[in-house]
Amino acid sequence: MYIDSHQHFWKLSRGDYSWMSSEYKPLYKDFFPSDLEPLIKEKNISKTIIVQAADTVAETEFTLKLAKDNDFVAGVVGWVDLESPKTKETIDKLCESKFLKGVRPMIHDIENDEWMLQDNLNENINYLANKNLTFDALVRPQHLKHLIKFVQKYDFLPIVIDHIAKPKILNSEIEEWKKDMKDLSSYQNVFCKFSGVLTEVGADYSKIQIERYVDFILNLFSPNKIMWGSDWPVLTMAENYGNWFDLAMDFCSNFSESEKNMIFANTAKSFYNI
Repeated sequence: MYIDSHQHFWKLSRGDYSWMSSEYKPLYKDFFPSDLEPLIKEKNISKTIIVQAADTVAETEFTLKLAKDNDFVAGVVGWVDLESPKTKETIDKLCESKFLKGVRPMIHDIENDEWMLQDNLNENINYLANKNLTFDALVRPQHLKHLIKFVQKYDFLPIVIDHIAKPKILNSEIEEWKKDMKDLSSYQNVFCKFSGVLTEVGADYSKIQIERYVDFILNLFSPNKIMWGSDWPVLTMAENYGNWFDLAMDFCSNFSESEKNMIFANTAKSFYNI
């Protein structure tokens, strides 16, 4: 049994997706469970986690309904306004669905790189932990030093770094990213998603371009702190679903079967309480 720890659905007519435009040609259409199901069946993936793609509670409610209506969806990482005094009520309402597993603020779209350290978030982030919810950190390399302070401040909160923190592969920027990721890996509450790598390069990527970043992460985090994800359909900007799964498996060829099971299933199962 494999688990895809990171995928999205969307319906453009909802109007939630402020980042979406027609320039993202492969993405500028609806993506539904019926589009993903044959792709995961081909690779024996039995469960997925839907991750929010819009900063609205309404989109989280939309994905929770999709989770309820589709057996292969194991959970949802949604969105709430962590600065709002009414957020506890919103979290309580969303938690009426057994499928809510965590939240993800869209940190990499927030102008203030230190946003995550604001004191006005404290109460709501503490409440996430009280409700046994997790935190997806959607960050870029410039956020990592702030994220180190964040994970120290909230050392009781399960945190996963999305897309290996989106290193600047095309610019070959690696040393500072490596240093910060090494610091982050030392914290027990920090996990990492092996996802979103190819889209940092594009459709003309080569394995050579990405392997020093991927190999570093796979050697840095133990298998019980890494979880594979497709980032579908964003993935389709660079590659198809099956080819990314096969490439990820190839990168893990030196791991034992039990270690591969951790990376491709059991870490996500444990982290998201599936």
